[in-house]
Amino acid sequence: MTSVPEHAYPHDTVAAAFGALGTPVDCTDLRSVHLEGPQVLWLVVAGALDLFAVDAAQQGHWHFLGRLEPGTLLLGPAEGPQHTLLGRPLQGCALRRIPLRELYRPDYPDHNNTWAYEQQYPTRYDTQDAALSLLEHAFVLGIGRGHRVLFEAPLDGRTLGDGVGADGVVTDDDVLWMPVAPGTVQYGSACSAEAAGALLVDAVMWQRMVNQQYRLLATLDRWIERLERAHEDRTAAGIKAGESVREQADRTLIASIGRAGGGSSRRAASRGGGDTTYAACRLVAEAAGITLADRADGGAVNDRLDPVEQVAVASRIRTRPVRLDGRWWRENTGPLVGYRAASGTPVALLWRRGGYESVHPASGRRTRVDQTNADEFAPRAVMFYRPLPEGRLTPWQLFRFSLRGTGGDVRNLALATLVTVATGALVPLATGQVLGVFVPNAEKSLVVQVSLAVMVTSIVSAAFMLLQNLTILRMEGRMESALQPAVWDRLLRLPTRFFTSRSTGELASAAMGVSAIRRVLSGIGPVALQSSTVGAMNLVLLLLYSVPLALAALAMLAVIAGVFLALGLGELRWQRRLVELGNKLNNQAFQTLRGLPKLRVAGAESFAYAAWAEEFARSRELQRRAGRIKNATTVLNSVYLPLCTLIMFVLLAGPARGSLTAGEFLTFSTAVTMLLTSVTQLTGALISAAAVLPMFEQVKPVLDEAPEVRDASTQPGELQGAIEARGLSFRYSDDGPLVLDDVSLSIRPGEFVAVVGPSGCGKSTLLRLLIGFDRPVSGSVLYDGQDLAALDQSAVRRQCGVVLQNAQPLSGSILDCIRGAESFTQEEAWEAAAMAGLAEDIKRMPMGLHTMISGGGAVSGGQRQRLMIAQALIRRPRVLFFDEATSALDNETQRTVIDSTRALNATRVVIAHRLSTVMDADRVIVMSQGRVVQQGPPAQLLADTGGRLHELLRRQLR
Repeated sequence: MTSVPEHAYPHDTVAAAFGALGTPVDCTDLRSVHLEGPQVLWLVVAGALDLFAVDAAQQGHWHFLGRLEPGTLLLGPAEGPQHTLLGRPLQGCALRRIPLRELYRPDYPDHNNTWAYEQQYPTRYDTQDAALSLLEHAFVLGIGRGHRVLFEAPLDGRTLGDGVGADGVVTDDDVLWMPVAPGTVQYGSACSAEAAGALLVDAVMWQRMVNQQYRLLATLDRWIERLERAHEDRTAAGIKAGESVREQADRTLIASIGRAGGGSSRRAASRGGGDTTYAACRLVAEAAGITLADRADGGAVNDRLDPVEQVAVASRIRTRPVRLDGRWWRENTGPLVGYRAASGTPVALLWRRGGYESVHPASGRRTRVDQTNADEFAPRAVMFYRPLPEGRLTPWQLFRFSLRGTGGDVRNLALATLVTVATGALVPLATGQVLGVFVPNAEKSLVVQVSLAVMVTSIVSAAFMLLQNLTILRMEGRMESALQPAVWDRLLRLPTRFFTSRSTGELASAAMGVSAIRRVLSGIGPVALQSSTVGAMNLVLLLLYSVPLALAALAMLAVIAGVFLALGLGELRWQRRLVELGNKLNNQAFQTLRGLPKLRVAGAESFAYAAWAEEFARSRELQRRAGRIKNATTVLNSVYLPLCTLIMFVLLAGPARGSLTAGEFLTFSTAVTMLLTSVTQLTGALISAAAVLPMFEQVKPVLDEAPEVRDASTQPGELQGAIEARGLSFRYSDDGPLVLDDVSLSIRPGEFVAVVGPSGCGKSTLLRLLIGFDRPVSGSVLYDGQDLAALDQSAVRRQCGVVLQNAQPLSGSILDCIRGAESFTQEEAWEAAAMAGLAEDIKRMPMGLHTMISGGGAVSGGQRQRLMIAQALIRRPRVLFFDEATSALDNETQRTVIDSTRALNATRVVIAHRLSTVMDADRVIVMSQGRVVQQGPPAQLLADTGGRLHELLRRQLR
């Protein structure tokens, strides 16, 4: 077989070589072409021919081998092997049948006009490998994982490359396609140069290839046998695994029933109805402070999801896979749902007293996990994310939410704080005693003892301060790991109107606000806690030694606090404006980068840069103003400490003279110094933390907005496809006009309804109301007789396929875009792509399904639409919503999509303008100015020459 690819080698090479040899074969009405051989060459003249291997006797499963493009030559299959070759012509395919006897015959002895081709070159099949020339090896076909170009025929003395061994024998056993270019083909010194056209019509060479064709089909038999054997092995393994799982489930169920009523864990399993997966999830959820939905309230079950994922989806909680490696049982990752390595049975992995324990969901038996039994668990587990409570949340409620699971850290922090306070009081007391009593009395031994005590206390204090700092950092990390996913979860649960009223920069700040706050507060917490505790203890000492002087110190602190408060409020004002301007800059940069092609077309890059530069200059000015306040705070911190100390000395030397002894004075003075130092540290930390308030204000709208789905929402069950709208009215703003005005319609299960109308009549708005993206001002939407407002709308949408206007695929491979987050196979992805008319385009891409795309930039507009349609069809939904989803498709591709969706027997609601789409609908709904003005079968509406549909189509055809 030789291929002359149309994109690399001119088709004229083959056409010129064969001329008018052979007879044309019309493939217009043929579903398959029986390729006779082996004394026949088949030339693909136009279109394409899919090549299959089929059983020669039974005509069973067709094994796809490859696609033959125009200019491809195929030698007909030899008789004898179990499988033969069969072709399936594509649209526009044209073939030419060329008997070998018509090819060029060189001058041989006994050659005359009555020369018989079969007599001169009798058909013979030799399965033994014969010594072939390199030229003949270039035409030998092997069989492997499928057709692909293994190497190209080297030209003008170049080496053959990796496909040829040292002795000149082709060693690769895969299918070999040999492209032939115009001119000459040189194979080293083994063969002389030959013209490509002469090579193609050399009958002697083709006759020698008949023997190789037999070996090809024999190898093909072995390849298919391996495929079928592997398929049978996989099927047998699947059956065996299913039987093993069923036996394990039976044993678990029997054990659960036999031990019912024996304890709290056993009651949990009993409440789960004997389902070990649900019982394990309940144990983990209870440890994490999560409430699971009852099994009866779970709604329609997606069999493609892992059982743990099914429980999580039914309970509206999010999960994260966790890999268990290293000494995972000694690291507290939180409550996990793990699996037994041997049986796959789910177990609860709960942290207790410095290590993990495995809790069997049926029996409640607890087993400590250590190095000896860690390999009994699969290296994967699932973590549940705790969602935020419903309703508005105050900062205190948010703080309490984040503290769950940190009880041990809180106890460590309290202990470290008490020790720090106690040791903090020892320094001023020891200073007063040593300098005021022991030194004047020359009590050297007591001075040494107190000094040693202070040294030991300092070491103990440093150790507990280290414990305090580590505890705070660990608490910060745990609080962030609980809050940040919870905020993201709340953000993703909000209604779509929340996102339409905010810019990209605001949404980004809200989404990552918790992490930003964590970064600002990192390191501030330990300083603030330490300085406040030490300062409080020294203030108590001041009150004990002299109340009047302590009140004077408090007065000075109040003045200083007022100054710092004024500076902090001034900085807070600039910080708020900085955050707002930062959001604006982020949004402007995002919009500029996305619209860069349009800016270049309009030649407006300079204007975009100028707009960005103006806002950036404003942000720099705000940063300088905030920086001046920070500088003033730093100077004040440096000045007020000696100033306050001087004032205290003036008071002691004047009005308070004689109120304190020398030792008490030294203690009091040291306590004042430590108090002022603590206040300096505390004010610096608070000023730095002032930036947190604007950040929290960005997160607050997310916490104030009510989620789209409430806990009280009911599950829709499995949808049948009936949709009804009753008196829908809608406006985008409270004082805006009605976009929809009392719209009512009813759609039967499996019906194809097209919604048409002029631009701005409310078609897309109606679709958004039907899928719950917006709430009507009045009226209701019903699915199978159930009010959408009372249903779990996310569960409804999981059973729908939706393609909106200007929909964009996610970044990633085409396979990931089609199957999303669910575990669809590549075969199912190919099937969905074929249903959307995209399969042929994907096959022509360099990496097929694994071709990477980024925001739709690597595909055309029509391919992007078909990609989104494939994404909607892969789940085979009960309801389909298309909003101009085929506007960029040609008529043939649109016909493929319509036929595919009809085969699903799903309810289809399509917004369209094209006549071909409208005519295929069961019913057409015509809208105008937010009202339904006409509806009925398309033929009936078109027959009404004065109707709105007839007028719309007449405008379209002008």
